[in-house]
Amino acid sequence: MKKLSILFLSLFVSSSFASVTPQIESQIKAMLPNTKITEINVAPFPGMYEVLAGDNAFYVNPQNESEIIVGHVLNIKTMQDETDLRISAEKNKRYKFTQLPLSKAIKVGNGKKQIAVFVDPDCPYCQQLELYLNKNINKLTVYYFFIPLPMHPMAKEHIEQILCSTNPSKAIDTIMIKKLQADTPDKACIEKADKQIAELQKFSSENGINATPFIITDSNTVIGGFDTNALDNYLGAK
Repeated sequence: MKKLSILFLSLFVSSSFASVTPQIESQIKAMLPNTKITEINVAPFPGMYEVLAGDNAFYVNPQNESEIIVGHVLNIKTMQDETDLRISAEKNKRYKFTQLPLSKAIKVGNGKKQIAVFVDPDCPYCQQLELYLNKNINKLTVYYFFIPLPMHPMAKEHIEQILCSTNPSKAIDTIMIKKLQADTPDKACIEKADKQIAELQKFSSENGINATPFIITDSNTVIGGFDTNALDNYLGAK
């Protein structure tokens, strides 16, 4: 790829996308060999195709192998980000709640609605999410997957304290809400916790979960970040 053109596309587009032929799909994948492509759609403008790669979107013309466009398509009549809609829909197809490694999670609550949350205990938005979950825990069963992010140097130690606690729910409250240290685990438990952390980091990386908080509901809906409106809608759904 000789040149990368970055552009936010402001276009009025149709929401219906034609199917992509196997030949075009193969050609586009050959153009982007190092990109983990999750979906390819026919773009709403002639000769172009939309390539989704996790949270990223590219627009390519198979006849031009030197340039791609990076950006989102905006419907200027509705002011709706059309690309973001398809990224969200693709995520909802990709993640299945029942296929998550729930046995490796910390389970809190016994509510009817079940959610899996990928969190870093030192992430400010994760801490806000924890306050929200605490207020609604009577409605929820929460499966916590703890993954330390590089920008939080104490996160791994805090996760070890949570995983090794005899009362993980209390340790979560101590660390994420009260922002205090929990009990220091022994060496044997730290080694076991580190193995579990590494396994979850691998799972998260392989499945494109690279930011926290990241929520997957039992209806296979993905909620990225601390989105109170999306959470309220989920909890209020019948």
